[in-house]
Amino acid sequence: MTPPNTPHPTRRRWRLASWAAIVTVALSGCGPASTGKSAGQGAPGSLRAGVAFIRNSDADYCDRFLADLARRTPLDPAQARAAETARQSVARTLSGNVINRCNVNHEPCDAVMAWAEQPATPEHVRSLLTTVSENHPQVRLARPDDPSDADTVALGVLVGQVCVYGYQRLHKDPDQVHAAGPLPQGTCLAP
Repeated sequence: MTPPNTPHPTRRRWRLASWAAIVTVALSGCGPASTGKSAGQGAPGSLRAGVAFIRNSDADYCDRFLADLARRTPLDPAQARAAETARQSVARTLSGNVINRCNVNHEPCDAVMAWAEQPATPEHVRSLLTTVSENHPQVRLARPDDPSDADTVALGVLVGQVCVYGYQRLHKDPDQVHAAGPLPQGTCLAP
């Protein structure tokens, strides 16, 4: 028997999953307080149920992001704890080598920084992601249905049982990196 005032284990799991979804939405730039206006005020780029969305270069990004998130398999508590570690690992891998190339490899920093400001390529992003997971990463130029901004490289890789996905615009670092469950077909990006 559980002590009084202790939530049932199922409720605790749902609370954990709910908080993970809220944190993911907040980190994506989509969510409450991202514009300071609620949907009820008719703010441009805002959406349902009092959730406001940040207006970025791709106005439909938040709709696609939330639709994609709703299709993903919920993470159990152990997976939810591992998700942030996986997300940080991928983010570090995608952004770590610009500074290191100047400081460790002693390459001319001006040349490295000029390279970092060039558009990301699927080949480069894929080569970095292969160091994070034994699973083959999904990397491509972003499509209109991807949970990514336009004119970026969409990425997804399974790390353990957690999908880490997002997008990258320039060589220097990722714009967004999220961690969640896989899509119904078991992939991190839609085929």
